[in-house]
Amino acid sequence: MSAQSLSSPPSLVDRTALRVNQAIIIGLLVISFVANLPWLVAVVAVVMALGAITPTLALFQRLYRDVLRPLGILRPDLHQEDPAPHRFAQGMGAAVLVFATLALWLGAYLLGWALALLVVVLAAINLIFGFCAGCFIFFQLQRLGLWK
Repeated sequence: MSAQSLSSPPSLVDRTALRVNQAIIIGLLVISFVANLPWLVAVVAVVMALGAITPTLALFQRLYRDVLRPLGILRPDLHQEDPAPHRFAQGMGAAVLVFATLALWLGAYLLGWALALLVVVLAAINLIFGFCAGCFIFFQLQRLGLWK
């Protein structure tokens, strides 16, 4: 994925959609770990990758937009910002989960589950404290001139 495909002008970002996305990722990965379901890690990786590449395919966020928000269960939290750092973070999480899936399928269970749980921890930090590690990396890469 090129830097230009990720860069976009500031627009309205619904942080509630991002939080729902994080909560579902956390929930599904915890279930996958507890129930020893490596295939579920792969599913989450695919959903995250698709959402990073094409935001309309971000299925967990679509659940919020198409079901939870219209039913009035959750309300929008709109902010004027560039969605690119969030998509970058989503792509990084997907990449880590792809490696986790490969490790699990190859029998390196400790490594696979550690990588999956790393995504859980980082998503939880973002959900609870509002600090997005992937966004931080995105901005550092920009600052160093390594990402436009």
